[in-house]
Amino acid sequence: MKIEDPRSVTSSPLLQTGPATQAPAKTEAQRPQDNSAVGQPAARVELSARSREMHSALEAANAAPDVRADKVNDARQRIAAGTYTVNADVVARGILDTRA
Repeated sequence: MKIEDPRSVTSSPLLQTGPATQAPAKTEAQRPQDNSAVGQPAARVELSARSREMHSALEAANAAPDVRADKVNDARQRIAAGTYTVNADVVARGILDTRA
């Protein structure tokens, strides 16, 4: 992400090197408080391509259903038929896996 502030020291025309006849810097009380008087936004923000990609992924995840009905129905049928089995080793590894 890149943030540029047109009021920053490096972008201020009053602070750039030049002849000694430059106007003195304004004090806080003299500076306009409303940015519309200046005609510039307070800051400009640009989002990186990675940030836009992450935002798209988040939107896709939020649009997905919370429950996968096909998986739930399959498990219910297998439990009712008595064919559903749990592999204790896989469950234990999943509980102990710190990367999860």
